[in-house]
Amino acid sequence: MRTRLFGVVLAAVIAALGATAPALAETVSLLSVQSGHSVLLQTPGLARVAVGDGRIAGVLPIGTSQLVVNGKAPGHTTVFVWLGGHRMTYEVTVSEQNMDDLAQMLRTSIDEPGVQVESFRDSVVVRGTVADGAHFTTLSDILNRFDGYAKSQKYTIVNAVTVAHPLGDLQKDLASVPGADDIRVDPDGKGNVIVSGHVHDAQTAQAVLERAKGLAGPYLAADGKLLDRISTDTTSQIDVKVYVLEVDHTALSNLGVQLQSAIFQGNNTYVLGQPSFPAVENPQGLGGALKIGAFFRTITLAPTLNLLMTEGHARILSSPDLVTLPGNNATFMVGGSIPIPVSTGLGQIGIQYEPFGVQLNVTPTLLGSGAVEAKITPDISDLDFQDGINENGFVVPALHESKLSTDVITQPGESIIMGGMVRRVQNKFINKIPVLSQIPILGKLFQSTRYQNDQSDVVFVMTPTVITR
Repeated sequence: MRTRLFGVVLAAVIAALGATAPALAETVSLLSVQSGHSVLLQTPGLARVAVGDGRIAGVLPIGTSQLVVNGKAPGHTTVFVWLGGHRMTYEVTVSEQNMDDLAQMLRTSIDEPGVQVESFRDSVVVRGTVADGAHFTTLSDILNRFDGYAKSQKYTIVNAVTVAHPLGDLQKDLASVPGADDIRVDPDGKGNVIVSGHVHDAQTAQAVLERAKGLAGPYLAADGKLLDRISTDTTSQIDVKVYVLEVDHTALSNLGVQLQSAIFQGNNTYVLGQPSFPAVENPQGLGGALKIGAFFRTITLAPTLNLLMTEGHARILSSPDLVTLPGNNATFMVGGSIPIPVSTGLGQIGIQYEPFGVQLNVTPTLLGSGAVEAKITPDISDLDFQDGINENGFVVPALHESKLSTDVITQPGESIIMGGMVRRVQNKFINKIPVLSQIPILGKLFQSTRYQNDQSDVVFVMTPTVITR
């Protein structure tokens, strides 16, 4: 009974002492030792020491200020050192001689202050941080040179180094774009670069992307892309006002010469001045709108067009107003579709409709400078029954087609003129004398055939305007 009571009291005292004893401050460090070698540690105020596995490492105190740790056999253990109110914990790895030689060679070859080389069992771990991708590439090249030797000794080199600034100065360069203070760039780990953040409008976003495209090349993989993750306060659309004009030779000459001759007055009226450059005669009467270059940009277009239409030298075939988001395609067509029989197999005939007429495809893009880049593809086609083919009693006409494809950059509000697209229509007129023209063989003598060829030029006038809301 007394023995049991004494045990209960002793347990209570021990518990009370444990509850009131202050917790020791502890520091954990890594320590690598070669087998057969020793490491001297400075331990001022050494009180006591303990080792987890004496077969792997041994300890020998030298007074109360130093401690010798001996490597006995390859392996891993823990050494505890009490220094008054503080305890040091050493995670000790005892490695073979060859592995430590490899680690030492790597330490000598790597000139990076933020990189450490440690050996653990059968691996040499290179860890730490380098400044940018160029330093990381240099470090990787060094490790690759030692990889063959490590494998011959059945060791593994582990590259655990991280890059502090993987995209170099790209972040700082993009911050110089006005309005791009909230923009950041990050690699996605797959060879792509992500541009994210928030700007006021689409023009600023495009300016950031254009700048990033010019600087991100060294950080992209061979098939890497620049990923747009930028949000904007406003939405921008592009309004493309299109006039499709059918003009004669006089109109072509005026379009080619007098577009810049309109002089606006203070009262919002205008007068047509003298041409600022000489007219260039076109003996074929085609492509007059292109006499001063492949394309013509102007903001004084309305007076000239109004005058030409008033005098009967031009007429509007169509005047659509196309509104689309930047980078999206907008299209329109004035004409129709002709049914064409096609074989569907097993003697079956189906119908496929082929469009014809005046067609325009335009893809506008807003540039960072505020200009508008437009990829334009106009197409003009007319039916030609004279050159058609007869298929099972059905005449399939041919198509006369004029097509153009180009890419033009203009400022918002400037007009683009595209000409030189010819539209030809051939009419066949047959005059017959009733009854007599139906006589076999001799009936040809009582009828006449007359052909009329009409040829006109079609001019496309486009004026892109940016709409921001």
